Amino acid sequence: MRIVIAAFGALVLSLNAHSAGVDYEETTTKALAAGEPAAVVQALEKQIYRGNLVAARQLGLMYRDGKGVVRDYARARKLLKTAAEAHEIRIAYKFGIAEAQYELAVMLRDGIGGKADASAAVSWFEQAAEQGNVQAQLVLARMYIDGAGTKRNSERAFVWSSIAATLSADAVQKEAERTRDLAQRQLEPGQLTRARNLIKNWKPRTS
Repeated sequence: MRIVIAAFGALVLSLNAHSAGVDYEETTTKALAAGEPAAVVQALEKQIYRGNLVAARQLGLMYRDGKGVVRDYARARKLLKTAAEAHEIRIAYKFGIAEAQYELAVMLRDGIGGKADASAAVSWFEQAAEQGNVQAQLVLARMYIDGAGTKRNSERAFVWSSIAATLSADAVQKEAERTRDLAQRQLEPGQLTRARNLIKNWKPRTS
């Protein structure tokens, strides 16, 4: 158990949520394979107490997937929300972890672990999209087209699907392009010009 706790404690938080998340995922997988689920939970909870958002996301995913613990969607929501929340005084992740924002939004949209709340899901998808999360950008574009959890807004759908198309490849890029083309057909010339200006000036939000 001490080895597991030391392994998690030795992880240095990266300013890149993805790389830090990969480190935690690898450490978690190795510890679980060694048959130490209780030690993993203890180590992650210790890191969470210290304000480690990456650890909060990792434990949230464990509860969501029932990986090493009894599946608990409500607990997963709570932990992912901790990892997703923005806090201006943080040095790192002051806008929250984009992956956690996306994962929480999916649970809210689909009613996993509680009542479905499409409106709240849109808000979290939006925050993840602003940080450059392509999955969130594409889902958000579809929600704006369908008016799911928000008013129909083809202009916003065009903006997010266009950005997603430039940041992705292969099947995801093709899906983004289809969504973009669908949204474009619903726009007036003035709306299209405004949307293109927004795309041109858009930059991912970073800490």
